[in-house]
Amino acid sequence: MLEPFAPTFFRSLQQLKIRTRKAVLGSRQGSHRSIRRGHGLEFSDFRPYSAGDDFRQIDWNVYGRTDRLYVREYREERDLNVVLLIDTSASMGYPVGENKFEFARRLALALGYIGLADGDSVMFGLLGQRVTPRYIGPRALARAWKELDAISAEGSFSIQNECRAALASTRLPGKCFFISDFLAPSAELFPALDYIRSRNFDLSLLQVLAPAEFQLQPSSSVTEFVDSETGEILSLGLDQGSSLEYAKVLSNHIAELEQYCVGAGLKHILLSSADDLAEVVLTRLPELKLLQ
Repeated sequence: MLEPFAPTFFRSLQQLKIRTRKAVLGSRQGSHRSIRRGHGLEFSDFRPYSAGDDFRQIDWNVYGRTDRLYVREYREERDLNVVLLIDTSASMGYPVGENKFEFARRLALALGYIGLADGDSVMFGLLGQRVTPRYIGPRALARAWKELDAISAEGSFSIQNECRAALASTRLPGKCFFISDFLAPSAELFPALDYIRSRNFDLSLLQVLAPAEFQLQPSSSVTEFVDSETGEILSLGLDQGSSLEYAKVLSNHIAELEQYCVGAGLKHILLSSADDLAEVVLTRLPELKLLQ
């Protein structure tokens, strides 16, 4: 069961704002710079006056210098379409108890609340299970919390198919946070990320691993490993050599994902499920310019 956030944490989240590197095309008035020009607070440019333009937008200082009429144009501010994709596959349920999925859900809710409190629209794509309705306004957090609290990490799925299904009803691009352990083979993972990028989302990857996954501890005895998604059982002797080989394979996989993100201009943040959530959201993500 998801535990509620502390009131002080809620108040801190209300001071934050989701950053996006792209001008947005929202459906409602909001606080993010839009690609549209119209009535707003941010000056954009001048253009020659045309019949029917608002006289109040004429810049008389420019007229005094050029003897020509020009009107001021402003950049509209719109809401941001925020999509939070959460991996619900069985591997996210490791280890039992304080697992990756618990951390992922709480991280997604914190990011979602930041968007809701700032006037953005927020949707959660629970990959492998369902897509939530689109939420608007901070009071919608209670409904989102209930949706995520009812979901557990189980089964396996095609990550590309699930990403397509999650974004199928989304007309407008915006900001997409993808929260997963990203332990799928690159041949499956990268086409899914390519698809999200093709929808013109500003995509950021939040990779969550359990502390035990960063480094397997050697053991003198044979250990049984169960694939959480296929149920396959492997009996392995974890000597020092095996532990080092595992660390090398994991390091190479993370490096390959990081290389992909650098080439695509994406943010990739590696997190541990043992990290302090408040420190991650209130300090690390603003430092990495995902929040402000």
